[in-house]
Amino acid sequence: MDLKQVPLFRDLALEDLRALEQETRARRLKRGEVLFLEGEPVQSLFVVEKGLIKVYKLDPEGRKQVVLHLEGPGRVLAEVALFLDRPTYPASAEALEESQVLAIPKERFFQLVEARPPLARALIRYLARRQGQLLHLLDRLVFHEVRERLCEYLLERFHQEGQGFPLPTNPELAALLGTIPEAISRNLGQLYRQGLIRLKGRTVEIPDPQALAGQIH
Repeated sequence: MDLKQVPLFRDLALEDLRALEQETRARRLKRGEVLFLEGEPVQSLFVVEKGLIKVYKLDPEGRKQVVLHLEGPGRVLAEVALFLDRPTYPASAEALEESQVLAIPKERFFQLVEARPPLARALIRYLARRQGQLLHLLDRLVFHEVRERLCEYLLERFHQEGQGFPLPTNPELAALLGTIPEAISRNLGQLYRQGLIRLKGRTVEIPDPQALAGQIH
């Protein structure tokens, strides 16, 4: 992957990108394979090169999962955990499909941030954008209907990955969007019957993104 495609690194100069690329190590993950577990010491910053990674927490009994977010190609994992007072992963992550991530060792990333001010500035801008996204997610969960949240999620995935992106299971989507699996199934079916999406198994195509965006008020 060209790190220039990663939002965190897109504004870096070529020499900074090359210094970063020299530190990355590729890691392949099978479907269902764990990338890291909640509470483990933070070892690396991860960039998703391909596939889809689920970030989740377990309930106190360790049985029920709460999906926090899903990250596809170009997205970064564990960027906040690096800077915690006790740098342990605050959630767990596993591959929803065959995936590959680029790992940047924590200490080497810190050295690069200290030595290259453009990287430090890019990191601050990225974390600020992520905070804005979290506030938007909170607004969406509180004020938007399930259908609108689902449409927004589908459009976001479409803009990130293009046509034919894989869809998580209905329970995973429900956890992500703050609802129940039955509501996800019902709304996906309605969007499909209206021709706003095409479904091939768990693969989604959006024939007219503007029409789907029109469902969001």
